[in-house]
Amino acid sequence: METKNYTEKFEELTKILKELERGDITIDNMTLKIQQALVLLDECKESLSKVNEDVNKIREEINSANENNI
Repeated sequence: METKNYTEKFEELTKILKELERGDITIDNMTLKIQQALVLLDECKESLSKVNEDVNKIREEINSANENNI
């Protein structure tokens, strides 16, 4: 199975949302698209949360280094 990065997931999510907004898909397909969108949304949120954690760790390291150099 191909692993997609954040940008690819976000682009796919955006594509699904546009399809849903147009309203030119069947109810059966709509259910599938909504399920796919929810999975992609959760994966994007998880990716963003991980990046946020990484940024906070880097900030803490920088602050700690600056405090030690004072």
